[in-house]
Amino acid sequence: MKITSENQILFFKNNEIIRFESVDRSTIIHFTNGTSSEIHEPINSIEKQLTDVDFIRIHDEHIINVNYLTQIPDNLSDSIELENGVLLPVSKKMKNLIINILNSHA
Repeated sequence: MKITSENQILFFKNNEIIRFESVDRSTIIHFTNGTSSEIHEPINSIEKQLTDVDFIRIHDEHIINVNYLTQIPDNLSDSIELENGVLLPVSKKMKNLIINILNSHA
């Protein structure tokens, strides 16, 4: 995966990234090894650069790698759980889309 940020081009393996998190006008990349890295690029720009279907925007502040999604709690919940135990909010309009994507992805 290639991500362009400011004056640099960053390369990552898809399976190394659990999620992207928007913080102000920057994005934090959370990796499977527990580390994270902040890049000075808004999450909207990151989303446009993602061409892999394994990544989906679940909320204004979060893009996840669906391979690390472990649980979508009951229909009343507005969150999802990732493999590392992190609970993230999911927008109501995206929840059904996420379920459909996961059903076709499995």
